[in-house]
Amino acid sequence: MAAVLLKFTRILKNGAVFYLFEGFENVKCRWELPCEYLSGSHFAAWDRNLLYSDGRNLFSLAPGSEISEDDYYKLMYLVEKGKERLKEINGRNRD
Repeated sequence: MAAVLLKFTRILKNGAVFYLFEGFENVKCRWELPCEYLSGSHFAAWDRNLLYSDGRNLFSLAPGSEISEDDYYKLMYLVEKGKERLKEINGRNRD
């Protein structure tokens, strides 16, 4: 799987850290992913937006959006977990 590249710029506003979402590269479209993968934490591309979920809630991030530092770290955690899960699923599909 190609590396996922999410482009963020770290900014400081009123003493708080935020991240400005600029876009992404190499994020698979949702219909290319196995259904099993979409049932839990996941991220996907849709019409230039990044969609991501913790398995309960769905979030959308459009280019130019700002997210808090806490939300940024939650997203990075979901991305890493999603990459691990997709790797496991792809490994099982090869068997």
